[in-house]
Amino acid sequence: MTISTTDERRVARAHLTATILVTALSAVLLLSIMLLVAGDLPDRLATHFDVSGVPDDDMASAMAMGMFALVGIGLPALLIGIFATTQWWRGDGARAFSGLLAGLPVGLTTLFVGLVLANRGAAAPDEVRLSPWLMLLSALLAIAVGMVVAWVVPRGLPRPAPEAVTPVVLAPTERASWFGRVEMGRLPLLAMLGAVVVLGIATLVSGIWWLWLITALVALLMVAVTSFVVTVDGSGVTWRSAVGLPRGHIALDRITDAGVVDASPAEFGGYGLRMRPGALGLVTRSGSALQVTHGRRRFVATVDDAATGAGLLLGYLEIGRHATDQH
Repeated sequence: MTISTTDERRVARAHLTATILVTALSAVLLLSIMLLVAGDLPDRLATHFDVSGVPDDDMASAMAMGMFALVGIGLPALLIGIFATTQWWRGDGARAFSGLLAGLPVGLTTLFVGLVLANRGAAAPDEVRLSPWLMLLSALLAIAVGMVVAWVVPRGLPRPAPEAVTPVVLAPTERASWFGRVEMGRLPLLAMLGAVVVLGIATLVSGIWWLWLITALVALLMVAVTSFVVTVDGSGVTWRSAVGLPRGHIALDRITDAGVVDASPAEFGGYGLRMRPGALGLVTRSGSALQVTHGRRRFVATVDDAATGAGLLLGYLEIGRHATDQH
């Protein structure tokens, strides 16, 4: 199916316009509310609450407002910028992903506006009470806006057809191995590093001890999902993180096909180790990727020289078929 340049621009513009417009409107609402009620806020804002809505932590007002703006506006804008480089408007999941990008700022804005209004007029943080329905309202509004955006934007552009792969010819007793590396691109890696730095600064400034646990967890996850090694040999396909875990193996007798496809982080909902119904992905960039089909599931890894890995797997599958035919 051939798509004209005009159609490509129209689809890309529609997805970008919808997500940027919702993010911009959310930003205007959040900043407007914060400016309007700034004079009625206490010196310290209640920022964390227990399940009954009673505050159990607070932060300096200026710092809290800055964090609300950074997370509520900066994070969604950063995600749109990062995923725009991957052309998320391509593929079957394009509309759903646009809905996700649009729903995120709406949910965050609703949450932070609720926090600001809850603190309005309080003499001290311990006087503040937060409605337990705020989280539910934030989620419902995010879902509603996300569904509307997903319905309004056009279908995603088709991704390029899978590349033709030539099987590697192997003798029945011959064995070979192939190694590929999946590494995070510079832009998403910098974004993840920035997130860790922001969390660290927020922890130091706020003095909230449990933020150190979140910062450490995010840092560990970043190390664990930014680099993988994929191996193809006579046993099948093995993959592992640079730190050893997570890891996995697909036995050769379970593999039904292998090939090279055009993959995108948006198709899997993000970067790194990603799971979606019927698929597991090691996705760190857009472009060609090794795809291994086993039963009704598939494994996708954005390795370099994916054609060689797929060709070797097809060669092993050919040996298995010949052995079965002889019996």
